[in-house]
Amino acid sequence: MSQNHSLRSAIIALLPYFLIPALLMPEWASGAAAGPQGPTTAEPAAAGLVPEGTDVWLLDLERDGAELRAGNPRNLTQRPGYDNQPFFTAEGDLMFVVMEGEKTDIWRWDSDSEVAVRLTDTPEEGEFSPTPIPGSGGGISYIRSRTDTSGRLWRTPPGGEAEVIFPDIGPVGYHAWFDDGHVALWLLQEPSKLQVVALATQERKTIATNVGRSPQSVPQRRAVSYTQLAGADPAIKAYDLDLERNEMLARLPEGGDFHAWTPDGTLLASAGSRVFAWRDDQWHALVDLAHLGLRLSRLAVSPDGSRLAVVAEPAG
Repeated sequence: MSQNHSLRSAIIALLPYFLIPALLMPEWASGAAAGPQGPTTAEPAAAGLVPEGTDVWLLDLERDGAELRAGNPRNLTQRPGYDNQPFFTAEGDLMFVVMEGEKTDIWRWDSDSEVAVRLTDTPEEGEFSPTPIPGSGGGISYIRSRTDTSGRLWRTPPGGEAEVIFPDIGPVGYHAWFDDGHVALWLLQEPSKLQVVALATQERKTIATNVGRSPQSVPQRRAVSYTQLAGADPAIKAYDLDLERNEMLARLPEGGDFHAWTPDGTLLASAGSRVFAWRDDQWHALVDLAHLGLRLSRLAVSPDGSRLAVVAEPAG
């Protein structure tokens, strides 16, 4: 694996926020803060219903004994352009990022009404990586950036004003929470660096380098998992805050980059058109969307474990 792989991946991942020309506004968002009908759970897409760019798809997730099953895929953001970075709230709603023009904003899709509303609207800056803050009663954290080197971690408390958490730490590309007092920050540099930072003191500790773009909070533990890109076989590892050590979890499936967790602690990963679940020390295919002509990347699972959100784009 090239030493420059992580930085190249990071730059490619961040380019949409700053360089892509103006794109079409989502049909479900035009003319109002919330679309007149919202992004609906559409029927499974046929060939002509897969827009160019990335979209957020939703699938039903069921457990049958030790096995997980996923099905009923539907496109929530069916439009040309960049829709990405899904993350479920504690209530089961889905936050994601939408690009309009050359900037991104965070939207929230209500699982009951199936209507999306805009959460951020900053003309000079873009927001991405929306994440619920543990123990905050509905507060969210995210990265806000004016340029590709100015990313900082921000938060919006319930009913409060947006504020920067670490004004002097950056550029930050991604993040994940250990608990309400400690967060992992993915720093855009060469090589990429993952640090644990204490909110109270802003004390920092580097826990890994050559790290992929999607750190994740490990359920039921004060731990954050990440992809380790160094070496011939990229792997998923975790840093345990209580034990103060890294541990090996699994090799990524071939072609994989992103991973996520179910609430009961099952590790998921995407590769190509498939999502895999880690069980008995090997990957088992959970769902394959090749028949829809899709290539999958980011993943998120609802707090009750009943829904799986994936980011997909045309495989061609």
